[in-house]
Amino acid sequence: MRLLLFNPETEYALASGASFYTPPAPVERMRQERQLLPEAWAAPGDIILVDDAEALSSEFRLVSWHDLAPLFNTNPNIVVEPWGWNPALIRRLLDNGVPSRCLPDEKTMARIRQLAHRRTTILLNSMWNDIVGERFRVDLPVEFVTIDGCMEFYHANRGCWMKAPWSSSGRGVINTAADMNEVLVKQWCRGIIRRQGSVMGETGADRVSDFATEWRINSGKARFLGLSSFNTSNRGKYIGNDLTGQNEMIIQFNAMSCISLERVISTQKEILQEVLADYDGLCGIDMLIERNGCIRPFVELNLRRTMGMLHLADI
Repeated sequence: MRLLLFNPETEYALASGASFYTPPAPVERMRQERQLLPEAWAAPGDIILVDDAEALSSEFRLVSWHDLAPLFNTNPNIVVEPWGWNPALIRRLLDNGVPSRCLPDEKTMARIRQLAHRRTTILLNSMWNDIVGERFRVDLPVEFVTIDGCMEFYHANRGCWMKAPWSSSGRGVINTAADMNEVLVKQWCRGIIRRQGSVMGETGADRVSDFATEWRINSGKARFLGLSSFNTSNRGKYIGNDLTGQNEMIIQFNAMSCISLERVISTQKEILQEVLADYDGLCGIDMLIERNGCIRPFVELNLRRTMGMLHLADI
């Protein structure tokens, strides 16, 4: 039996690192509107946590926050599976009667937060370069802790991407080629450095398609769950996933990419099993394919459930 919860604010809460967190209004609105999203991966016997169980209906059992203490008193072996983990969620679950043994401890949570930082993609892409050789090498992201560093990168790499260390669905990302002038870029970077400590810079890409590989990591072993394809705006904002079947998606990927999906998966698996050896849970890797067939194999590392997983079986 699992307790499921959709909490799309998780990366923002990770960024704050605080035990009390209020998400941005658009993210909170998404959470409220999609509280029943866990129906997509729930199994018979699972329970979905919502704000007001009496106001919603579902084929699955719904509970509100005030129901948690009696629920765990009578069902002590429930497994808690949110969309993603963060300190504020853990604090709220504890305050509402969920036993600490059912939740990640402080050391585990600190490690998840560390791995979820976008600087992890520097390591992942560097390991990729070491394995695949010169033909498939990619530019490495760069981390900046000063405005001067950000602006030097911006001037040297027109059309570059600037990213917040923790964010999701493209909300903490700016494409400087998409109507972004120097003043706006500087203001944005200053705000991110103030709130999150640094900014990640990536060179521009002539992107033609976005894909993701979906994984489950357990006891140092990475299991490939499937491929997903999604759409983004020219500013990097997530729009939605394609509902194409796995076989067709694989054909599309191999037709556009200069490296086979089979090799991508085997290389990513090798890297994940080293870098995420101490992580247990779901993981999604966002990638992109450029017009010349080159791929960027580790654009994002999502240590949580992803929208692309909703269309895969047995997750």
